[in-house]
Formats: sequence, structure tokens, C-alpha cells
Amino acid sequence: MARDTTSTHGKGLHLATPHPAPRRPARSWRKWLPFAIGMVVGLVLCGAGLFYLRANQAIDHIQQPDARRLPTPTPRGIIDRIIGGGELYPTQPPLPDALREPFTMLLIGVDLRPDPTDGVRSDTLIAVHVDPVAKWASMLSIPRDSVVYVPHLGYAKVNSAYGHGYANAAELYGDGTTPEAGGSALAAETVEKFLGVKIDYTAQVDFHGFEALVDSIGGVLVDVPKTLLDPEYPTEDYGVERVYIPAGLQVLNGRNALIYARSRHSSNDFDRSKRQQRVLRAVLEQVRARGLLNNVAALPEWAAVLEDNVRTTLPVGDLGMINGLAGLARELRGDRVLQFSINPLDVGVAQEDGSDIYWNENDVAALVAQWQAGPQAAELKGRIQVLNGAAVQGIAGRVSTFLKDKGFVLATPGQAEQTYEHSMIIDYTGQP
Repeated sequence: MARDTTSTHGKGLHLATPHPAPRRPARSWRKWLPFAIGMVVGLVLCGAGLFYLRANQAIDHIQQPDARRLPTPTPRGIIDRIIGGGELYPTQPPLPDALREPFTMLLIGVDLRPDPTDGVRSDTLIAVHVDPVAKWASMLSIPRDSVVYVPHLGYAKVNSAYGHGYANAAELYGDGTTPEAGGSALAAETVEKFLGVKIDYTAQVDFHGFEALVDSIGGVLVDVPKTLLDPEYPTEDYGVERVYIPAGLQVLNGRNALIYARSRHSSNDFDRSKRQQRVLRAVLEQVRARGLLNNVAALPEWAAVLEDNVRTTLPVGDLGMINGLAGLARELRGDRVLQFSINPLDVGVAQEDGSDIYWNENDVAALVAQWQAGPQAAELKGRIQVLNGAAVQGIAGRVSTFLKDKGFVLATPGQAEQTYEHSMIIDYTGQP
């Protein structure tokens, strides 16, 4: 008999008793986070958590050499000269070159299967373009079924690049290259060729670490635009369970936030990309809203999460980088974190073969140009504000979220002065 349970931080999320199901060799639940939350979370927490890690010489567990380049030695001894002062953010260390100009990071979620014969693939890829001077960031989700050219392999799904690099790390990048570093490097090379941009850094995050991170900040507030119902959400024992998240404002704990971002049966891969980015923004907003960047008491817990689950080629051993990331996190407004995805509404499909998708190259190039242009270019399209004139609680926020997912620039939603029988569109630009 099924039973419903409601979690402490996941009001409205009901999980029915799991039902056993046959083993599915092609879909292991032992997966890494489907979206590498490294950039947004890193920008928010690195300045604090990494400072603590540097003081404890644990940063080496996070720092991963970039197999595409010669590794840069991690600076040592810097922290010892300032730790005695007790300052969380020392006074103005030199700003590293990496934060003086725009850079692009590839966030990698990895499908790490317990059975080595099943192989390993990246579950989801998000390219993030950051302008640390103009203070904005832009996310671009790449569907895992996209067929692209993979160096050393040929044309294949983009999510196979990580697995090929993982399995052939030493052969492709030299002796001593770890499988994780090899996988990240080949994934970065593949995305570089597909998008026609330089990938400066990579990041990976374990999904258990994501859960712990969300729990450590007290959960995240997510405005769910439409009800999510997944009758076959996979469990760790290869069974399934029913999950249900109603529309509206929901406070999700780590596990429920992960479920919201991972669910596929409720819609499709393109909608999942939007949900993933929505959770990323929620984490950033939660940390900033609670002033957690300066919460010294939380540093040990954050440090443990980062040390155990994050791997990045960012030079996080550099004290200037740590402070620069923290400063950027404090100044990065939510409306300056843009969301893009490669999907059939924005990019033409040149060919489909089963689940394989071949995208129109010209459309991809046009979308990449928008992704790199920043909020100033987006604002030229005009800003939209949604006012609630329907006397339905939360409707303005939900419509704003829907329009934002479609690429529109939104102002903060508000309340209309009166109730209207019909929707109205008022244009102030003179160019409707």
C-alpha cells in the first residue's frame, strides 16, 4: 500500500513507497549531479569555504590540473601570513588575471556507474560565461543527446566525450592524468569545437555534495511554474518511486531540490535544463539573502562539502582568486545571471535519428552570440513587468518565471491597483 511522506524542507513534495523494478543496466542512479553547480555555488561559497580550506591545506583535494595544459603550482604559505589576523577576507590581495577579463567555465555533471562495464558519461553540461568586471554571468545548457564532433572519437553524443576521456586519460593526455581530469579535458575540448568558444576552466560536483550544500544553507526557495509529476523516478536500488511537486513557491531541501532538477519523466530534457538553472539561481539568491558569505560558523560544513565533492581547474589555491570570487558573489545580482539553453524553440533541428539530435550550426552560433553578449544586449529587447490583476496569489511571479525561461528580460513582478477581467498589455517603448 502506498504511503505519502512530506519532507521538512520540501513542502508539497510527496514520495510514494518505492516499487521494485527490474535492473536497468543503462540507467544507474549512482550518478553525479546532473548539473555541475560549481560556478554559481563556487562564486557564492568559494570565497568563504575555500578560504577555510586553504587554511587547512585541504584545497589540493579540490584543485584539479587541467589535462589540456601544464598545471600551475598551487601557491603555499600565503595563508599562514594572514590567518593570525582573524580576517575572513584579507585586505585587497592582488586581483588575479583570471578575474580581470571574461572567462568561460564548463560545468559537468557525471553519470558515474557502479559497474565499470556500464561506462561513464556526462549527464548534463552547462557552459557559463562570466564577466567579473561588468558583474554578470550567463548560463547555456547543452542537451546530452546533441550529436557533435568529439576529438579522438568522431561524431557522437556530446555526453560521450567525458566517458571517452575518462577511460583513455593517460593515452590522450599523458601518464599521471587521472580519469576525472581526462574526462573533463575531453568534454571541454568537445564543447569548444561545438560552440566555437574557449573553455577556460571546468568544474564537477558530486550529487551527494549538492544535497549537503543545499541543506547547509537551509534549503532553497523555488517558484515552481507548473506541477511536476513523475511516476517513475529512479531509486538507488533500481526501482522507481512517485514524486509530486505542486506549482507555486516551494522550500526544497537538498534531496528534493535534486529531484526537482533531475526528473525526466515529468516532461523532457529541455524543460529539465530550465529547472536545473532555476535551482542554481535559487541557491545563489538564498545564500545572498541570508548573508551566509560572512557566516564564519558555517565554514567547516561548507569546507567539508567542497573538499569531498568539488573538482575544478579554477586556480582556487590563489588567495586573490578566492577573494575575487567572494567579491563577485556579493555583487552579482539575480537579474544579471542570464539563462539560455539549446532547444528546438531557439535552435533549428537539422536532423533527428532516434534520440540523436543534430542542431543547425548557424542557429547555434546565433544563440552563442546572445549568450556571450550579456545583460546590456538583452535589455535592448525591452523589459517586461508582470502585475497581478487577477486576485490569484503568486500568479505574477509564475508568469514572470515562464517569460524569463523564454528569454525575456523581466522586472520585479508586482500587484496591480485593481482587479481586471481580461489581461492587458501596455507598451511604453512606442515599438510594440
